[in-house]
Amino acid sequence: MDDALAGLKAAKALEVEGEREVEEALHELHDLENLKPHEILLKIATPKGLFVGIFRDNTTVATVIETVVEKKDLSRKDTFELVHGETVVQPVNRTLESFGLKHKADLELVAQGSGV
Repeated sequence: MDDALAGLKAAKALEVEGEREVEEALHELHDLENLKPHEILLKIATPKGLFVGIFRDNTTVATVIETVVEKKDLSRKDTFELVHGETVVQPVNRTLESFGLKHKADLELVAQGSGV
């Protein structure tokens, strides 16, 4: 009986998580549908939580970093890098589109030397 209850609770937890993921996916699709040509939806993990923003594809990486640092009130004493997967997005004077970023990208903002 206890195993059945534990299984039921686990199934319910998975169902709730699945519903949350579906809701997030629907919200993300809505955001992508509303993007204008040449816009990119960026989700950027930072030391102070997730930053979500829409940038033009010709925005430089340096501008994105500056914007996130300002909006998330990160220390201006630190030097930050954007990371896409395992790749540091450099040089920072290049545009988002020059790195092949289109429509939506998940990035991470890390302090230089933090050992990505």
